Amino acid sequence: MVKKEFGIVGVGNMGTALLRGIINSNILTPDKILIYDVNKELINNRSKEFKVDFAENNKELVLNSKYVLIAVKPQVVDLVLEEIKSVINENNVIISIAAGISISYIEKFFNKQIGVVRVMPNTPALVGAGISALACNKSVKKSDLDYVKRILNAVGMVIELDEKHMDAVTGLSGSGPAYIFIIIEALSDGGVKMGLPRDISLKLATQTVLGSAKMVLETNLHPATLKDMVTSPGGTTITALHEIEKGKLRATLISAVEAATLKAKSMK
Repeated sequence: MVKKEFGIVGVGNMGTALLRGIINSNILTPDKILIYDVNKELINNRSKEFKVDFAENNKELVLNSKYVLIAVKPQVVDLVLEEIKSVINENNVIISIAAGISISYIEKFFNKQIGVVRVMPNTPALVGAGISALACNKSVKKSDLDYVKRILNAVGMVIELDEKHMDAVTGLSGSGPAYIFIIIEALSDGGVKMGLPRDISLKLATQTVLGSAKMVLETNLHPATLKDMVTSPGGTTITALHEIEKGKLRATLISAVEAATLKAKSMK
């Protein structure tokens, strides 16, 4: 097999999102990418769709790729690492997006110095609007880290931070889309209760959330400032905010991030 540049172990939702983003952004051409998945039907479909080669197993993928993205569920990571530990070398860079799996946990499988980048992406990467947080060990060269950032930029924003914060990132942005989906659904239900057609209500709720997020990002104003701009004395918004405060929405969301963070910590 011709030597590749970037290998992907696992082409489920996140692995495929990155694959699609890399190719659509012209960061890498398909001939530089190698994929593998235990699901033979899935790997055949992805290979045909994206015109990329696939390996017969994880060892073959590692032997023919410099960068190895591990995009499998946390409970499968051990099996992958056990399989590749005999063929990996110091030139490889492991990129793991498995939630709750620390860099040190990955390092213990190898008796050599391997560069490891831990990444926490989120599902909006599927539409090119994700945010990925990353941390790495000392074996990762700056050029390799820049490469990984460029790959992740294909599906959204990228931030670098100390690994000690990664569990909190998991609790906030990793699980966060689910919180926002509930909020969108609830707002839509509210519109339906007040007589709006379901499709119109959902569109209003969705665009309102999207536009509000964009205002925060593009104005760099604190959310409280933007909230006050909408809130007229004695008006509808302050009346609604009073109901939100009575329902303890803030406290519930804070507790949700805390609970998800603690769960991530317990998964090591």
